[in-house]
Amino acid sequence: MIGLEAAALTHPGLRRAVNEDSLLARDPVFLVADGMGGHDAGDRASRAAIEAFSGRFAATPEGVPITQIEGAIDSARAAVAGLSAQTERGAGCTLTGAIRTSVEGVPHWYVLNIGDSRVYLHRGSELVQVTRDHSLQEELRAEGSADAERVSRNVITRALGSLDSRHDAWLVPIEAGMRVLICSDGLTTEVGDDDLRAVLTMTANVDAAADELVRRACAAGGRDNITVVLVEVAGGGSAPSGGFDDEDENDRTIERTRPGARA
Repeated sequence: MIGLEAAALTHPGLRRAVNEDSLLARDPVFLVADGMGGHDAGDRASRAAIEAFSGRFAATPEGVPITQIEGAIDSARAAVAGLSAQTERGAGCTLTGAIRTSVEGVPHWYVLNIGDSRVYLHRGSELVQVTRDHSLQEELRAEGSADAERVSRNVITRALGSLDSRHDAWLVPIEAGMRVLICSDGLTTEVGDDDLRAVLTMTANVDAAADELVRRACAAGGRDNITVVLVEVAGGGSAPSGGFDDEDENDRTIERTRPGARA
């Protein structure tokens, strides 16, 4: 059985009256959903997405079969789409996280992403972003466009409740000592990757690390809701394989990360 230690915090930030973020942090499911700003029911949308997973899966040694994970994602899509249809201006949210599964008997994380919340892997002093933001800025940057830095990061190109709600997914081996950081953009807009790495490297306790990340986001301005889920593999898991695989995003889809797919 994989032994996990998890910490989860959500904070409205310093400028928002309503917290539109929702989270789920209970083995085997760790998720963050960020309600889309400017919509009538961003907070309701994020709750609906999380409720599609809440209480659905037991913490078995094998984790959740991939087909059941993808069924839950479809349920989240349907729930948010139904809510959006009931509102005048629509409703939507991001959905990002890591769900424990197994592939050929080997424990893995099923990492999923829709939108611009993020999943990072951390071990030792190494931090790697697994997900790629579904934002106009990121798409322009990938094309090498000089306009990328002039575009607001908040223009999202995929979300639950939008015309494009497709999800990206990866399979990541669960390794002893690794940490998985799942967060809304309220954290990453205020705290850069170097500071994320420093906090996770220097802070042994997951609760203290999550506290410090939220504190730094608020100290930097707290302009949006801030949500942090931090999971550490405290027992079990595979032996560390060295550095994390940091290949081009296009080579890290679920089929390319499936064991044996690179042979």
